[in-house]
Amino acid sequence: MPVTVRPLGMLKEYIGGQPETSVEPGRTIRETMLALGIPPELAALVLVNDEQQGKDYLLQEGDVLKLMAVIGGG
Repeated sequence: MPVTVRPLGMLKEYIGGQPETSVEPGRTIRETMLALGIPPELAALVLVNDEQQGKDYLLQEGDVLKLMAVIGGG
């Protein structure tokens, strides 16, 4: 069973503007982001199954990964 990746906001641009994509389990969040072309430093909040996780979390079958971008301003 694949992992569902849902980048939010501007991070969707890295997966062609789609709301979600699927990847195989067994990689860390950081490795998955790099494989998708998403710079890990752009994600300020990482949720797996709606629980906050670090980028070194190893993704498991059926996980839902949500990535929220750093928001700048001033």
